[in-house]
Amino acid sequence: MSWLSKFFSQKQDQKTTVVILGASGSGKTTLVRYLETGQEVTREIKTTLGIDVRQNPTKLAGWTFGIVDVGGQDFYRKTLWALGVSQADSVIYLIDGTITPNSDQISFEVSKFSFDYMLDILEKNMPILILINKQDEIENTEKSIQETIENYDIGRLINRRFNVVNCSVKTGEGVKEGLEWLAEEINSVKTK
Repeated sequence: MSWLSKFFSQKQDQKTTVVILGASGSGKTTLVRYLETGQEVTREIKTTLGIDVRQNPTKLAGWTFGIVDVGGQDFYRKTLWALGVSQADSVIYLIDGTITPNSDQISFEVSKFSFDYMLDILEKNMPILILINKQDEIENTEKSIQETIENYDIGRLINRRFNVVNCSVKTGEGVKEGLEWLAEEINSVKTK
């Protein structure tokens, strides 16, 4: 039994759907692989083209998570993100923590635009787990997190249900903590 199964053991027969969004290359599909196996992802994962509704939901001791992985390219963002969100109870949004305005201005602008677009299409009460990914590739993770929060103006989400977690979806570092928060938020929304 994986650690994912253990921490979702408090409820029985709960079903939820999570849509995973983020700019292209942020780690969405790698996160899906990690969630499915509970093990470090050691091989290269192909980028999702379109929308990938996982045929076998992730079962986690009483919770059944339907996972929707939507491509982050411009075309898919414009055509499929709203569809994915309409099918979900919550969002996991991935940000590539290695991309900053100073390191790659164009990629940063695409990522920031994608983040802002995601906020525009969500209902206000939908829980958002923001994962700042690729912390395993960054020397000063605390500085990276602060810069990301400032660069994406995450403080403006004060009236939304959100949490920011630094992570590595390849190794799973930080993923458990984020999912624990998300499970509590989903339960809170569903029981109202």
